[in-house]
Amino acid sequence: MSHSEVRQKRPPKPPACDRCKARRVLCHSQPDGKPCPRCIQKNVICTTTPVPRGRPRKKTQLESNSEPTNTTICLPGTHQETLDEELALLQNSDNLDQPKLTPDLVAHCFECNQIPIVTHPLIAASSIFISMRSISFNISRLQSTETRVLALCIIAFGSLVSHHDTILGPGPIPDSIFDPVFFSSSSETRNCGVRRAPICRGFHIMALKAARDSGTIQNTSLENAASCFILDLLNQCTRSSPGLKRPWATAYMSHVRVLVPMLRSSTPKSRFCCAAYLLAEALVSTRSKTTMQVTHEDQIMFCGPEAPSLADQLAELEASSNNPCSDVLFEAMHPYMFGATSLARQLSGVIGGRKTLGPLPESVGGEFLASLSQLNSILSHLLTHANAGLTNLGADPTQPSLSVDDLWSPANVIRACGYGAIMGFIGIALPFYREVEKCYNSNANLFISTAEHARRMSATAMLEEAHKMACLAVGQLARAKGYLTSIHYVPGTCKTLCEYAEFALDVEEKRGVVEPERVHDLHLIARQVWLAGYSQDLFADPDTALLVQRLESYLDKATNSDTIFQQVQAEMNSADIFDQATKSAQLHNTEPDSLNRIPLPEFMWGQSGDASEWSFAGISEGGSVALESWAMYPG
Repeated sequence: MSHSEVRQKRPPKPPACDRCKARRVLCHSQPDGKPCPRCIQKNVICTTTPVPRGRPRKKTQLESNSEPTNTTICLPGTHQETLDEELALLQNSDNLDQPKLTPDLVAHCFECNQIPIVTHPLIAASSIFISMRSISFNISRLQSTETRVLALCIIAFGSLVSHHDTILGPGPIPDSIFDPVFFSSSSETRNCGVRRAPICRGFHIMALKAARDSGTIQNTSLENAASCFILDLLNQCTRSSPGLKRPWATAYMSHVRVLVPMLRSSTPKSRFCCAAYLLAEALVSTRSKTTMQVTHEDQIMFCGPEAPSLADQLAELEASSNNPCSDVLFEAMHPYMFGATSLARQLSGVIGGRKTLGPLPESVGGEFLASLSQLNSILSHLLTHANAGLTNLGADPTQPSLSVDDLWSPANVIRACGYGAIMGFIGIALPFYREVEKCYNSNANLFISTAEHARRMSATAMLEEAHKMACLAVGQLARAKGYLTSIHYVPGTCKTLCEYAEFALDVEEKRGVVEPERVHDLHLIARQVWLAGYSQDLFADPDTALLVQRLESYLDKATNSDTIFQQVQAEMNSADIFDQATKSAQLHNTEPDSLNRIPLPEFMWGQSGDASEWSFAGISEGGSVALESWAMYPG
């Protein structure tokens, strides 16, 4: 044996998986990405988040809740290149305008952000609204550069939902963002996105320049963290290509990790809020096919101890299924969001992050499908408990409240959080199907030989099951939108809506047979796509413009193809009729619940005809925080 062979080092041991690391137990990690024995025994997916080896750098720990001194964060140089490209892309347009920021316009944009759109705890902690009111919204009087950058970011995002004539320009303008008569016209609604585009782009450039020049990414503070959060939201609204870098999201998560002593507390309200925002961020990374920003350590650090597994959560909910009540719902929401975040990270790392497009291992895909199915079952139980909570409040689970003055009522909070719980499921289901579909199509030529028959059958079965999950998510999305107010401006959901609308449309066009319930679901989603045109120019992206045209063409043909769709069309129109009747009732100081409602067709409730099947979940702990958390994303 040679001397070199004697001195040859053994290969380093693979790092411990996330589950064993969190429990601080010995992990018998396996090579080639195989699950460890402990995860196999517990029947959970085994994932490993890579971390740099070696001694960590020394950091100053913040033991109190006092404001920390500014910390400089070093990010890769490619982020600066990305910012320059981003700014150049926005500036290279003739359709650009930057109006004067008068106190009236600034106050209006800030008011739009309170409905709520950008009510992140970071923004509340920064006291930006108090500061702006103290100077009568005269932005030139702001002394702090960081506060000015945050103000510009809030103005830029508020311009996406503004109904100010300076932003919308000539043409019809809604009386308010709760004007159901104006928003019943899809053509007028979609034109608003086109009309506001030059102003919104100008405001976006102002915020980008100010943030870049002041070092918002590098210097940690409450204001800078909030600015990074909003700038990433703005990019999600304007950038269509998947896989692009998200420098603002990277900086946002880096900042909040430093600020965690100020943001974290032991109250259930705080833990719920943190879990909601971490889930929202994870879903954005999953949908946009970018690097997952939320680690397992982040979940533990912000939300407390690890939640029970999805299987344990499901077993506990099944045990309480005979006594549906809101208390069970409130206790189950936090672990549900924890589990959904973990599942989104697994999708991003285990499946989407694979280096090759070889056949998807059956063990990986099968385990993920099982977890996704458990998540859907948990969601169904949550909706049942939420229905009981809404019924106990005297609210109608089949109709959203349109009361402007009672936005924060317990019923509205329950509905909004139910929407968020559903988004947690649909934010994973379709991306998973797309990954399975991509792997299947890229390896179709490998399944030609007889020897590959078994693998082909396995891959086909996995594709079919993933497709079923995505179809279930279409129905959930359609019903989630029906349980919110008709105008619930969340500009960041436009891409998710378009992706699901395209998927559902492809399915129906291939089916060939028109089914009323599926067409109704597609119509609800399409209506939300058209409403998103109030904030964004749907025709700026050729793919989105083509999708809108396809939706209109298919729905026109489908609703005229059979007499049964007279019933569907009546239901489609009833939403607009109810919106207008509600506004009239508000003008006469009557309650919307006192209006005569059109009963929903039986086919909308499934075979059982039980309306409770499609009720929606929420959470009352935290009040407005719950609604604020879910108004941010989608995913």
